[in-house]
Amino acid sequence: MKKAELLRDALIAGNTWCRANPEAITVWVEKVGIETQATGEASFMYSYTIQALATDFPGDVDDLMLPLLGWVWEQQPDLLLNPDSNRKIEFEADIISDDTADFLFRVPVWERVIVTKTGGVVTAEHLSESAMRINSSEWETVFDPASEGNKA
Repeated sequence: MKKAELLRDALIAGNTWCRANPEAITVWVEKVGIETQATGEASFMYSYTIQALATDFPGDVDDLMLPLLGWVWEQQPDLLLNPDSNRKIEFEADIISDDTADFLFRVPVWERVIVTKTGGVVTAEHLSESAMRINSSEWETVFDPASEGNKA
């Protein structure tokens, strides 16, 4: 389940405080399931919820939400673009003091895996998400590095 590690990396890379305090960012997975295809194809899909906890965070929730949404744009774009999915990202805030809070994010994801056998060795290849994009989308303008209007 590679997406959990990628989310942690994105939070740390996307926020100065997180880069200075990576030990305060904890990521784990819950509610893991697998789904196989009836097509006979040697593939399956993990579905799970990533939980990301930032403890004693001194910034605004937006300072974490923006790198999280950038990661969603790359790794799970259906959560932003599909009306049936775009309310599934959740978070909780526990106010610790006037200056800090703990933030817990929950992001439901899926991860496709193709299974192959070469020379008697069975391997699993995790597929990247297809670039399901909408032309002239505001999300693309904000999060796509190739976009001229990139603000992230």
